[in-house]
Amino acid sequence: MKSLPIKMFTIYILTTLFLSFFGPMKYYNYDKLLVFLYVTGFLFCLYLGYTIANRYKVVLKKKPQLSNDATMIIALKNQKKITKFVRVTILIAFFSIFLEFLEILIKNPSAFSLSNMAGNYFEINLENRSSFYSIPILFRFLTGFFRNASIILGVYYWRNLKRNYKLILLMYFMLLVIVNMLAYGTQKFLGDLVIFTVIVLSIRMMDSDKKRAFKIIKYSIILVLILILTFTFIQSQRYALLGVTVENYGIRSGGQLYFDTNHFIFKILGNEFGLGLAILLTGYLSSGYYGLSLCFKLPFEWTYGIGNSYFMSKLISVLFNTSEIYDRTYLNRMTEVFGRNGLRTWNTIFPWLASDFTFLGALLIFIFVGYIWQTAWLEIIKYRNPVSILLFSILSLGLVFVPANNQLFNSIDTFISTITMILFWLFYHKKYNYKAL
Repeated sequence: MKSLPIKMFTIYILTTLFLSFFGPMKYYNYDKLLVFLYVTGFLFCLYLGYTIANRYKVVLKKKPQLSNDATMIIALKNQKKITKFVRVTILIAFFSIFLEFLEILIKNPSAFSLSNMAGNYFEINLENRSSFYSIPILFRFLTGFFRNASIILGVYYWRNLKRNYKLILLMYFMLLVIVNMLAYGTQKFLGDLVIFTVIVLSIRMMDSDKKRAFKIIKYSIILVLILILTFTFIQSQRYALLGVTVENYGIRSGGQLYFDTNHFIFKILGNEFGLGLAILLTGYLSSGYYGLSLCFKLPFEWTYGIGNSYFMSKLISVLFNTSEIYDRTYLNRMTEVFGRNGLRTWNTIFPWLASDFTFLGALLIFIFVGYIWQTAWLEIIKYRNPVSILLFSILSLGLVFVPANNQLFNSIDTFISTITMILFWLFYHKKYNYKAL
């Protein structure tokens, strides 16, 4: 169990790398060898942090010896505290999404039509980005921590919740789908929801018998399949609206890549739905490695410790009326030199971090990440520590997006949520290192 997360993650990274090298999407001037060596170095650093956490346990300290009765009393108090905390997060999360729902319902009720998903996405992201900055959206930015915590701990403590809180949590999930997938036309939230749920169910499986464990595995597989089918449908609708096909995708994308129309995906699913699945497998999950390859060709320009986060670079540009920070990033210079859009395409997390720490420094960061990630996992295994469940889930989400971008720090809501989550763990995780009842 100690090595399960890092083994699963290694399989995931190697799979995405394989899809990048041999999938239906093909690239021009792709330095596959250099990318392979770099990703190997990344996994080595992550394993090094994992090994240090297992061997030295610097953060995971033993509690003083207490009697069984004293330990039980502390565990009961902690359970009551965390139950109250979960209730608060559910209420805040529901209120946040309900405000968004009301705003859209008042301004544009037709946005909730299933047939308008693709149009809504392009209207918001390409034509009218200023519509994001409303009071409900600003409230969402500030409550990202509670929204994530309500999903993670709400699912984990589902059995402990009273019926009214279960109902509120279900309504929150329902409004997440209605607002994000229908009104905004986005599916990232659905990926986050599935990732968090699968992680929590996997933790729950450790305390389950074989029959229940089999059910958890079955439900997890079903959730992943639903995610893939939903994503494929949405992507197919988006590209059909734009007139993008398998044949003209390369030209419409700037001429740096193209699809192999003879690939078995298109033979089985056809060009329309095959394009949606191909975008998922070789666009979202693995095309970032090609962007990384292009960034390797550029010289280092320091971004003053801010360029790793798009939100922070934009904040500085607003406060000081300068675009120098983002202009110096690998992502922007890649756009200028090679024509690959650093924001509208995914280029892995590494060019973001390398803009501040160099590509070597970006690798070394993952020694620390691997250490904290594994420490949280050890506290989950031994204590079912709810604070570590939160941090482990968030870090796992960030690691899943390694082939894409710096997911946890790029936008304002994820930036605030991640910082809050890390501080919350640093201050409170040791208090919950008692065996769960």
